[in-house]
Amino acid sequence: MTDAAADAQQRIAKALDRARAGEDRELATQVRERGEQVAHLFAGLVRMTHLHAKENRAFDAPSRDLATAFNTLHELLGMVQLVMVEDQVYVNDMRLRFDTRAEVARELTELWRRHDTGGVTLHARLDDAQVKSLAVAVASEPAPTNPRAALQSSLQRCGLSTVELQPVFRLRMGHEGRRAPAQRDTREMWALAARAMGDLWDGLSLGRTPNPLPIRKLVTELVDLSDEARIASIATATRDTRSPAYVRHSLTVASLSLLIGREIALSDAALADLGVAASFHDVGYTIDEDGEAPPFERHGTAGARQLLKQRGFHEARIRRMLVCLEHHRPYDSPWRPSLFARIVHIADDYDILTRYRPSGPFLAPPDALARMNAASGSAYDPTLLQALVNGLGAYPPGSVLELSNGSWVVSVSGARDAERFDKPLTRVVRTRGGMVPREPIEIDLADEEHDVLRVLRPETPP
Repeated sequence: MTDAAADAQQRIAKALDRARAGEDRELATQVRERGEQVAHLFAGLVRMTHLHAKENRAFDAPSRDLATAFNTLHELLGMVQLVMVEDQVYVNDMRLRFDTRAEVARELTELWRRHDTGGVTLHARLDDAQVKSLAVAVASEPAPTNPRAALQSSLQRCGLSTVELQPVFRLRMGHEGRRAPAQRDTREMWALAARAMGDLWDGLSLGRTPNPLPIRKLVTELVDLSDEARIASIATATRDTRSPAYVRHSLTVASLSLLIGREIALSDAALADLGVAASFHDVGYTIDEDGEAPPFERHGTAGARQLLKQRGFHEARIRRMLVCLEHHRPYDSPWRPSLFARIVHIADDYDILTRYRPSGPFLAPPDALARMNAASGSAYDPTLLQALVNGLGAYPPGSVLELSNGSWVVSVSGARDAERFDKPLTRVVRTRGGMVPREPIEIDLADEEHDVLRVLRPETPP
């Protein structure tokens, strides 16, 4: 084991000790104190921009104090993520408490919301002049169209390229429940998720500290879906070759992990942590080792090293690192992998076995499940593997089937319930006359008088 890997594992062990005992109270106290100081100083500095020209020496002392507070947080956390959600403010997952002075939180939220911005990530330290430029930019009138993009461009011109803006977040109230399935088209969600995942990998490849906020937002969208079959159907989007292969793989593994998590009745909060951890499972490949990505044998420890750049105490980060380190470890190994790692192992291997390539998938989805079932109890947790089967059904999304009427269809849903375990929704890909339909034709095998004659496998000639 290399010194770097050994050091990473030692640091993870120490973090796990803290996680078992609860939050690192000393660190949490420092983050809260400095975070509240940042909120007060930033709001005050913005107010000053309405009273003084930015060249006025009156800015010197508060700019210096704010830079000191920002940079202390950076020393503690490695990357500072300030998120405003309605009247609540968070610093790196830690909610700030303003006692009776909640107006500071509301003022800060409103300042950024005018620019269609709900959070800001600071990837590096800021000096006094940069802090003042940031306050002046936020105090300015928002652009009439695309205000967040306009503010980001303004920050770039001011030399603040290490400041990254985040979209507006909102809290879901307990009475709201999950959003209706038709509220967002699956393809639209996939496109947004692919963009966020691509941005994550690009940032890591450039040496930036991992930023889970955009990924958590897209995972929350997936968790909010009320129909498990729609989570499974997202796996069919892996055939959209417009996105890079690593993006498609990460998103499919996240989607399948959430499907397993739903089947074993994880809470929404646990599902969100699971989805983020699954999205990060292969980030070790973004590390540059002499111009090359690390080999398979080292990508797990490389991923843990990437995630260790984001300092802190939150248990979700520990779970992400464990997933990186353990997601290829067999279930029956002497040191049994963590729950999230066992889930991601199953989702990862299933996607690899069925991944679409220019010549087609390696295995038909039903065959992939059969092969994995042969390793149940040794490579895979049998309960979790059965949960995947229960969610995907007899003909998982992407299965190409020949029906008794002679047409070929592709499955586009998972098992909607026990009665329809082998009756998925399908889309016709070849009519019984051998033609490709001009318009989409959908067949629900639960409603139609059609039987499945056979599964069409990659080697099946057209």
